[in-house]
Amino acid sequence: MKNNKSIYLAIFAIVVIAIVGYFIYQNSSKDDDIIKVGYLVPTLENPFFVDMTNAAKAKSNEKLQVLVQASPDELKQNQIIENFITQGVDAICVVPINSETIIPAIIKANKAGIPVVNVDNKINMESAQKQDAKIAFYIGSDNFEGGQSAGQFIIDQLNEKGKVAILEGVAGNDAAIKRKGGFMKIIKNTEEIEVVASQAADWNRQKANDIFQAILAANPDIDAVFACNDEMALGAIAAIKNKGVALDSIVVVGFDAVDEAIKAVASGELNATIAQQPKLMGETAIELVQSLLAGETLDKSYSTPLKVVKK
Repeated sequence: MKNNKSIYLAIFAIVVIAIVGYFIYQNSSKDDDIIKVGYLVPTLENPFFVDMTNAAKAKSNEKLQVLVQASPDELKQNQIIENFITQGVDAICVVPINSETIIPAIIKANKAGIPVVNVDNKINMESAQKQDAKIAFYIGSDNFEGGQSAGQFIIDQLNEKGKVAILEGVAGNDAAIKRKGGFMKIIKNTEEIEVVASQAADWNRQKANDIFQAILAANPDIDAVFACNDEMALGAIAAIKNKGVALDSIVVVGFDAVDEAIKAVASGELNATIAQQPKLMGETAIELVQSLLAGETLDKSYSTPLKVVKK
């Protein structure tokens, strides 16, 4: 009897182990079938990046998982990419806070065989090539062209004469550089428009509020302000109100066309914003990643269209 009991116990143990092993295999197989995409942006406090990442996450399904992380710190962004590598993601989409300092993390992803997609703020490709960092493709808007559109709008509103201020983005950020560069190229062609102040407000509404109040104090006769994103444009509007200046006396132009800015245009508080379509950017990036991982040949650069949103 004891021998029979031992045999039954042994058979039972083998069956249990087989069943457990089967389910472990099934679960691991399911995980292997899931495409994981790490998506890194500078912040989730800015509506622009909220719209972008929400659109990217909306592409998720039983076969696709989008993992969103954010940091406005250059070192932390590199660490997040390293974490994505450790997690074994299949691809990484990155909107770098700095166009240069993100390159070492991209090189690590390259070595791990993980394709990196550059979204929105462009990585310094000359520097990347020198360091042998590879970007699968870039998707974003032409920020230089958007800056030109903002400049032309202000020229038209001022009848080619007046004093203008610029609220810049983060120093070293490609989007910030291109938006200001496009704006300045257009403005310089108009002799009677003078740029009296240009300061970085780091894409931040409160900083823009504080800085533009100081600009207004030093230049009470200012006619227009180009804010290189909508958060700063809304900060400039708050500054104008705080100073007791009539809103219709200063032309305010933003960039990104986030929902709050579009409402401000409709109400007449904001004169215009350049629509960059972050939702389209986010969802298209994921669609292209899926094509890339499926082995399709892609272009090296994709552009989402811009337009001037005005009342």
